Amino acid sequence: MSTPVLIAIIAGGVLLLVLLVALLLKGGKSKQPARACLQCKRNMLPTWSKCMFCGWTPGARLEFILGPLAGQNVRLTEDMTTLGSVAGNTIVLADPAVSKRHVAIRRAEGEFEIADLGSTNGIYVNGHKVPKKSLQPGDIVRVGNTELVFRRE
Repeated sequence: MSTPVLIAIIAGGVLLLVLLVALLLKGGKSKQPARACLQCKRNMLPTWSKCMFCGWTPGARLEFILGPLAGQNVRLTEDMTTLGSVAGNTIVLADPAVSKRHVAIRRAEGEFEIADLGSTNGIYVNGHKVPKKSLQPGDIVRVGNTELVFRRE
């Protein structure tokens, strides 16, 4: 082989190596910090909806701060939780401003989304009337005359 061909092959190899190292370094940095599994205590990647080591799934709870359930906490253990004023809902609120089937909270891929089910008075998250919203820890939800705080566990 001639000298220019060898120089081109070596330069291409060095360039490829530099690109691979750069990609590995960039790919290793996550925008979100890892969180620890509350069951086995191992680090979970931010994209995991459950612990791949032990199967634990992060949960959430509703902390009622105003209304008939004030002072109580309710864990969100099902994929779909409904709140309303009649039996048949997951959480029954004895609140005259709450519709029969007022709101639903859905768990999907480790996240929680709240949605109005066509209620008369709507739902408010952090003071804003919304038809549906992805819930974040600390969000204050108002359903009728009842207020609750969304908490992650």
